[in-house]
Amino acid sequence: MTTYKPLVVNEIDEIEDVGDEEDIFEALDFQGVHMAFQQSYLELIDRIDNKEVDKKSPDGAIRIDIKRDALLYETYRKAQNNYSKVLKKVEEHEKDFKIKCFGRMRKLILAVLYADKKLGKRVTKFDSEKLIEIGALDSIPVCPRGGEYSIIYKNGRRLFNCSIHGVLKN
Repeated sequence: MTTYKPLVVNEIDEIEDVGDEEDIFEALDFQGVHMAFQQSYLELIDRIDNKEVDKKSPDGAIRIDIKRDALLYETYRKAQNNYSKVLKKVEEHEKDFKIKCFGRMRKLILAVLYADKKLGKRVTKFDSEKLIEIGALDSIPVCPRGGEYSIIYKNGRRLFNCSIHGVLKN
């Protein structure tokens, strides 16, 4: 039987927006929140293991009355709530980068369609310098997370892909 020192979890009410430049995991103290969530889970298991067996139970199993034993779950519930809020914020933050990336890929589609007409043939390989040379682009597009753009073919269709965010779907 392991005993853990009691964990005090202060619930996070609101999580402020994190700028693009900041490391979101540091700004949201992801590691600390995750460790608190893990510790609260282990504490909960320890508390359940140390709970007295209900004498009325014929099989000797531990019975928990959620209403009566609400405090047993309180620390875990708070830690789980904090962890969920941080994960949601990370997901929203990454979603913004994906939206920006796909916006840039849409510009690439227009540039490649322009190149198709200008060159009189279908562009089969993504070459940003060639697209700039023929006037289809002003500058080389860059994924906000550093992914690389490419053109892939599937079922005879030309699709645009980012090595990090995936294929741009219609």
